[in-house]
Amino acid sequence: MKIAPSVSAVLLFFAIGGRPTLAQSTSFQGSQQESPEFLLRRAWNAMGASRTSGKLVHYTGAASLDQNYESDRTYPPYLAFIQTEEVWFNPETAIERSNLAITYPLSKRQTSTVLTDANRAFSATDRGLQISSRNAMQSRYLNPWLVVADWLRSGARVTGSETYRDYPRIVLTRTTANGDERLFLDPKSGFPVKLDFLQKHYLWGQRHIEYLYTTWQASNGVSVPCASYLLADGSPEITLSITDVDLVSVDAVSSMTLPAEPALSEDTLPRFLQALPLKVTQVGPSTYLLANPGFAEVVTKIGDEVFLLDSTQSEQRAREDAEVIEKLFPGNRKITVVVTDLAWPHVAGVRYWVASGATIVAHKAARNFLQQVVDRRWTIAPDYLEQHRKDVKFKFIGVDSSYSLAGGALTLHPIDGIASEVALMAFLNADHFLWASDYIQDVSEPTQYASEVWAAVHRDALLPERVAAEHLPLTPWTKIEELQSQITKLAAP
Repeated sequence: MKIAPSVSAVLLFFAIGGRPTLAQSTSFQGSQQESPEFLLRRAWNAMGASRTSGKLVHYTGAASLDQNYESDRTYPPYLAFIQTEEVWFNPETAIERSNLAITYPLSKRQTSTVLTDANRAFSATDRGLQISSRNAMQSRYLNPWLVVADWLRSGARVTGSETYRDYPRIVLTRTTANGDERLFLDPKSGFPVKLDFLQKHYLWGQRHIEYLYTTWQASNGVSVPCASYLLADGSPEITLSITDVDLVSVDAVSSMTLPAEPALSEDTLPRFLQALPLKVTQVGPSTYLLANPGFAEVVTKIGDEVFLLDSTQSEQRAREDAEVIEKLFPGNRKITVVVTDLAWPHVAGVRYWVASGATIVAHKAARNFLQQVVDRRWTIAPDYLEQHRKDVKFKFIGVDSSYSLAGGALTLHPIDGIASEVALMAFLNADHFLWASDYIQDVSEPTQYASEVWAAVHRDALLPERVAAEHLPLTPWTKIEELQSQITKLAAP
């Protein structure tokens, strides 16, 4: 049986470096060779930092961003966005400037400029640098130079050796405000291999995040990974490929100076996921739109039952929905939640309702995914479902054709266009109101989504007078008819 080498034995391979600056390695003797600082400076020097004095490292690259949270299926392959990058970073100050351009399907390219240091991200705007949340720092973690620089400025400890990608790696650990992080270093060469930590998540509770650095190449005196990856729970979400790398003057780019305050970027959700105050709009005698800047939902009371059409954003949003429902319809009532679409933000409140005893109605194809959502163990910050798991029963009704609830007062209909498979829409007959899920977003011009909803309405002989959706306010159905007539005219010979 082979025995994995100890950290001490592994360190016998190490070479000794020069003097103690961030951009140059330091000489250590005896037991100091096993110190975290030695290991980090060896990694720093292996990448070529001693050759960057007074220079910025500049590179260009392209990244594929998998949209697993909003693709047309909950399993791969996923829709991908393409982001091109031009990046400068200063090895002495560890400040990074990234010019980003992202291409969305059938949309205009969007550009942004992000600057980061070890604890903060800033967005460059017409009003100057504006602080951003920590989720804007992904590009920094994909760059092992900046990761090592940040670790050199913080307390780290050697915590063992672990086999990763077929070879033993030395593992360093540091404690942060968001939990422990681990950095894997290659004992043969000193190079960083991956950054590893658990991260809280609005749907999955927490995910195992890995930033992996591979296919190293030397260019203009420095070494960089030609490919860096972000993996979440083992699945790639970002693949970054680096192209040109060079060293440039510190004057080659706009200011690389960051404000002194604030000292830390907040670990906050994007605005569209925040459970901001709800606006309640009446649609019918017992039907209401519940909307905030991120998402709208619908609640209606039919007889002694309450139906919630979609539960989005988070448990906090679900709790706020519950408070509004209690005000609108006081008393304990049977709750049924209809899930019309499976994008992650669209179902992030479902766990709360399952734990509260609600029945979940969704497309038959949603069963496995929703079961995964319910079964997921939340270990970092247990939510309401996790705290009551022993009492939880997942009550599910699957739909793949027209389906009646409350004696036909509420009907569900698969949309079933090529862009809207496994999605449902809901029709409230008494209110002449159609809930179009996420499938009408824009009524300024014809869209594939709106056309498929229109086709499903006519296929099932529905007669809506008004329509709303997760990102569409209450709108006359005649507007959708007008859009479809434009398509008909364009298709005419």
